[in-house]
Parts: sequence; C-alpha cells; structure tokens
Amino acid sequence: MQRTRAELEGMHHDELVTRVLELQDMLKEGLAVRDALHGVLNTLLNAKADEVASYADRDDGELDHDELELKHAWAAARHAVSNPLGLMHTRSEEER
Repeated sequence: MQRTRAELEGMHHDELVTRVLELQDMLKEGLAVRDALHGVLNTLLNAKADEVASYADRDDGELDHDELELKHAWAAARHAVSNPLGLMHTRSEEER
C-alpha cells in the first residue's frame, strides 16, 4: 500500500485524490478505534482506582516480581489515558 515518491509523482491527479480520500477514511477509523480503546481503558482505571493508587504509592523494593509488573502496567495505562503521545515517545525511547 505504500508507494515511493517516484510512484506518487507518476500517478494521475484522480488517482492521488482517491488515495488521499482512502487515507482519510483509514485515519478516521483508526482515530475512532483509539477513542474507543481510550474510553475502555479509562473505565477500567476508574473501576480499579483503589488498586491503581495502592500500587502507585508503594515503593518498587517492597513489591514482588508480579506486583512490580502490575505497578508498571497500571502506570503505563494511566500514562496512556493522560498522554497517549507521551507514552508512544516513552516506549520508542525504551526500545532504543
């Protein structure tokens, strides 16, 4: 589905317009999915607010491996709800 610059430059105007409209539709669908997932995640965080807060308040040293993983998962979920783009940047930096 991706095209090189040379391929795009060689396309007729009508083809480019069709391609842009298809991409707009894909973007709208992706944003709708993101919004739905954001809502579900926010609902989950609200339902588990006490558990999320208890893990956030505890020091890493007093948690066993599974609890530490839960703490990090809840922190990532909170970060995703409050700042989705910030979480993406954090994840890409961790992968380097």
